Amino acid sequence: MESKPNEQDGEEKLAERHIRIDTHGLVVRFGPIVALNSFSVGVPKGIVGLLGPNGAGKSTFIKAVLGLVEADEGTIKIDGLDPRKDTTQVRDMVGYLPEHDCLINYMNAVELVSYMGQISGMSSKDAIQRTHEVLDFVGVGEERYRIISSYSTGMKQKVKLAQAIVHDPKILFLDEPTNGMDPQGREEMLELITKIGASGKTILVSSHILQEVEKVSQYVIIINEGALVKEGQIKTLMVGEKNVFKLRVRGSQQGIENFGKELEKLFNIVSTEDEEGQQSLVIKGTESGKKLFKLASEAGIQIREFGPATLSLEDIFIGAFKEGD
Repeated sequence: MESKPNEQDGEEKLAERHIRIDTHGLVVRFGPIVALNSFSVGVPKGIVGLLGPNGAGKSTFIKAVLGLVEADEGTIKIDGLDPRKDTTQVRDMVGYLPEHDCLINYMNAVELVSYMGQISGMSSKDAIQRTHEVLDFVGVGEERYRIISSYSTGMKQKVKLAQAIVHDPKILFLDEPTNGMDPQGREEMLELITKIGASGKTILVSSHILQEVEKVSQYVIIINEGALVKEGQIKTLMVGEKNVFKLRVRGSQQGIENFGKELEKLFNIVSTEDEEGQQSLVIKGTESGKKLFKLASEAGIQIREFGPATLSLEDIFIGAFKEGD
């Protein structure tokens, strides 16, 4: 007789997937506005991108998980703990970089970060030592002794990251971590996130900048209007459809045109992109390159690239919304 699934079975499955944050049927309302609509998701270990347009519910999700916003319905677990009941334990294991300015302007970086360390339970001596370590790590030098009101936006973002990691949390919530930073500052922030992720921590990066999420994340969660649209390993999602291939050919203009005409008779041409002396195509409907190479030879052109077509995170993002229409 087959046994019925029980709570222990569910916990074992979550452990196998290394789920660090688990929500079921999460509903958050602000008056008539439903910010999260029966939102259920499992956030795995690693760097996870939380994507969605402005107003999609990303920040509300983070705040609900942290216990900063009261959920109207649903359950939340962080490493098996309920942030609404096990508040102290949860806050010891998490770090949070808010989207909006949260720094105390009349303090300097050393004072603020060490203060946050002490709030997290560290002794004054340990907090000061750890503060200097994390400020060195994020790239704040002698400026650490200036008052925060004199800092640039990029410097403030680095201090916000420093205060989030001062107590060495297992899980980090980074809400728009590159907000307001110049290109070099954004690059530095992404490198820091990658380094922190390499230490085995779980980092949930909320952003509306797809390229940044694609650069640092292994897993992605896409949300819109408070509901889950799509989730999965980025590498898996980027594989795309079966029998869809990218092809790049080089040759004379006439040869490329002749090749294209013959190609249309046998395959579905998804897209083409013309460049000087060559053309890139995405085609559907072939499992072998033999026919392609024969057509190219007959047209007097060369196939310079042929392989499975991979999607960008932007393709995945757009496709996810089309599926929901």
